[in-house]
Amino acid sequence: MQFDLAHAIVAGLLILGVVHWMERAGWYVRHKDGGPRWSWPLFGAVFVVIFVLNLVWP
Repeated sequence: MQFDLAHAIVAGLLILGVVHWMERAGWYVRHKDGGPRWSWPLFGAVFVVIFVLNLVWP
């Protein structure tokens, strides 16, 4: 249980970090700020980060 909770917290922090980093880099604009409703680069980045997390910490 504690292992799952720690994994979920780390995954959430990584996702928030990726979103923040992509916004600062200019690769992602939120929908409410005039960006597209769906962002494939954001989806791909989150997929890669979570995939690598699960490879490192299964």
